[in-house]
Amino acid sequence: MAPKQKNLNPSGLGRAIINRRVKDARERQESGLYTTDIDPTSRLRSVTQEKDLDEFLNTAQLAGMEFTAERRNIKIIQSPTGSSHNPFLLSDQEEQSTLVKHQENKSKLRVPRRPPWTKSITTAQLDRQEKNAFLEWRRGLARLQEDEKFLLTPFERNIEVWRQLWRVIERSHLVVQIVDARNPLRFRCEDLEAYVKDVEGAEGEAGTGNNLRKNLLLINKADLLTATQS
Repeated sequence: MAPKQKNLNPSGLGRAIINRRVKDARERQESGLYTTDIDPTSRLRSVTQEKDLDEFLNTAQLAGMEFTAERRNIKIIQSPTGSSHNPFLLSDQEEQSTLVKHQENKSKLRVPRRPPWTKSITTAQLDRQEKNAFLEWRRGLARLQEDEKFLLTPFERNIEVWRQLWRVIERSHLVVQIVDARNPLRFRCEDLEAYVKDVEGAEGEAGTGNNLRKNLLLINKADLLTATQS
């Protein structure tokens, strides 16, 4: 029985995906799209917590700084914490004061915005502007922790994840937030709704008019409500 000849024109889903990626990469190089594409060398992974050293290095990378090591002897000192006292356990007076501070600084806890852009901006310029805006947002949260002594819950620190949100909003006509029916206001993000209304034009380009997109709250898990709650 004669051996099967090798298929000189391979086909299938895998080959189609590879061909599409090659085609898209070629078109990006030829056309010079104004949007900042995701760096193919970086992974789109969620980063909600960082060690102090990692946070310092990532912040420096966003700012475009470079460092030269003069000595390789690095020693990280962690301050000891007493087990007899919980620093996060507040008294009644401290709790009331903290709640007042929360209300006063509520407007500072915002969704990071993509800076305004136009089709005349180059890819490198847009990338730098996005990183600068994201860096300023990170610094604002750091000031809340240092100046107001706030203990922030884990938040997304990877700019690539936020870039995905920016692109989704710019390409959407309707943005849906899914909230838990047992406590919908706890899961609702009012600042995201404000950001959706501020995004301009059909693609998000500055100067093309805002308030074109709609917000919708989808109540989920209504079957778990008690008779009193419903």
